[in-house]
Amino acid sequence: MKKSTMLAFTAAVLLSAASFTGHAASAPTYDDNLILPNPASAPGLSNVVLVPVASPQVVQSLHDYVKAWENAEQKIALAEAKRNNHEQLTKADKKWLHSKDKHNYADYFRTHSIGRVHGFETALNWNGENRNKNEYEYFETPKYNEKDGFVNSYGFNVLRGMVDRVNEVVQKQKQVGGPMNDDEAQALEDAILDILAREQEHVSNEELRHYMNETIWFAAKETVKNKASEEPTAADEHVVDLRKAINEPMGSNDYNKVDLRSAIQQ
Repeated sequence: MKKSTMLAFTAAVLLSAASFTGHAASAPTYDDNLILPNPASAPGLSNVVLVPVASPQVVQSLHDYVKAWENAEQKIALAEAKRNNHEQLTKADKKWLHSKDKHNYADYFRTHSIGRVHGFETALNWNGENRNKNEYEYFETPKYNEKDGFVNSYGFNVLRGMVDRVNEVVQKQKQVGGPMNDDEAQALEDAILDILAREQEHVSNEELRHYMNETIWFAAKETVKNKASEEPTAADEHVVDLRKAINEPMGSNDYNKVDLRSAIQQ
């Protein structure tokens, strides 16, 4: 290698090193506003919305969630009334009562929604309620202090804030006994969708909008799935009235011939 070429190569290396040193504490060179605590160009209102405020999947999963909760509360209330009247409980009645003693729709939803936020926090390297200094490749976020509190990433603040407001509504519904009729179920569904709409109104980042939709969708789907494993199945709910089956005429000949196997399995 010629001497002039070697000098040019050395100068390039030194300039590159100086450039990295000068930017060590600055913002990252890539365009990721969601990871920064206070992005220089914070996503604001947008006239162009690529992802709907609430996707069809979110609307459907929320509907299924509140209707499943309503059905459970109605079935539990009937079972409790039978127990209080000293009536004989069916297998399904006992299972409904036991399901209430285990977990509930509100707490399951909170667990899954907050868990999803922390999942995104880890996967996307967000800073969220971190009491230690978090060092990134080109910048760092300070650790927790009493004066300033936590220094969170923008994406974490938006997503966790929305989830906390939704869970506040869900927990209030739990305190009054859950949705007991169609009107209460619809009011709960509308309240959650209203929060989602208000929160997404000020977010033009379509990636973050997707995370907001996905978090609510996931929490609703997983809650219904978890509760279904604790509640009676369709087979448990099926009750055969043997007295009626034996006394009911069979066919046009009016014979009292009864197929007990068919009556039981019906």
